[in-house]
Amino acid sequence: MTLHAVLCLSLAAAAFAPNPSTADGKCLRMIYFQNFFLQYLNSMRLSQRSECGLNNGVISYRQPRSGSGGSKSRLVNGKETQKGAWPWQVSLQLLHPAFGFVGHWCAGVLIKPTWVLTAAHCIRNEKFSLPLAALWTAVLGDWNRDVEEHTEERIPIDEVVIHDRFNNYQNDIALMKLSRPTNITNTNVRCLCLPPSTNNTPIPKICVTTGWGKVKPNGPLSGKLRQIKVPVHNTSVCRDKYGPAVPITDGHLCAGRMDGKGGGPCVGDSGGPLQCSGPNGRWFLAGLTSFGSGCARPGYPDGLVKGENI
Repeated sequence: MTLHAVLCLSLAAAAFAPNPSTADGKCLRMIYFQNFFLQYLNSMRLSQRSECGLNNGVISYRQPRSGSGGSKSRLVNGKETQKGAWPWQVSLQLLHPAFGFVGHWCAGVLIKPTWVLTAAHCIRNEKFSLPLAALWTAVLGDWNRDVEEHTEERIPIDEVVIHDRFNNYQNDIALMKLSRPTNITNTNVRCLCLPPSTNNTPIPKICVTTGWGKVKPNGPLSGKLRQIKVPVHNTSVCRDKYGPAVPITDGHLCAGRMDGKGGGPCVGDSGGPLQCSGPNGRWFLAGLTSFGSGCARPGYPDGLVKGENI
């Protein structure tokens, strides 16, 4: 099973847990209280700006006609996006306490000018623990990570909030608070809409996943942001494929091609969005990339945190 954070296996021996006794009040900024977490998200749903979900008129994909299949492009050897197509995509970059600056570690989604949503396993799992806010920087407005484009904003993380019921594949959600609000008047930086928490948000059959993850299972990370259209399945499909090893609940979303001809997220794509176009023409967060069986392995869809259950 692959949790798609960068270097999650090679850093297994480098667990890091700051000592609260040495903190000066700013050292440990990680919060586990569920009510606190839900309070944050509920307030964000109520206060999201009307500009959320607009991708600057850059048409990267149109919703396919009924019966049409998904694209054969993939994040693994995938199709590059147009610049500015997905302005809520965030690169979360890590200064590792043992290995120094490692750069892009996971993806994130800008949901408010001061808040980024990502996967909790990027920060803490059975292999490592990296909860100290000072280790993280969010890069917004980026497209090609390998060159300076003068559209990027690099903002330190001020606070890390992990769902208190996070446990491997369950509640794989975390929030990162930016040290200052991002400039959403920058056309390369926008917020993605959160769906209503009503469990009845219609999700199109085909949505789009994006990321800078590995272009091949054993290859490098992508320099340019990539995208792929993927089909969304009934949760029972993931339940049947993964069996009791990975308990699939109603809090999960199941998506991805299974015929071996498509593609999907790989290492480095965790915490990134599965975004769908809503009836009002705005994009919304349908799911948050969480886990998969390898990278686009035939026969296995990917598991995501369901957007409306976040």
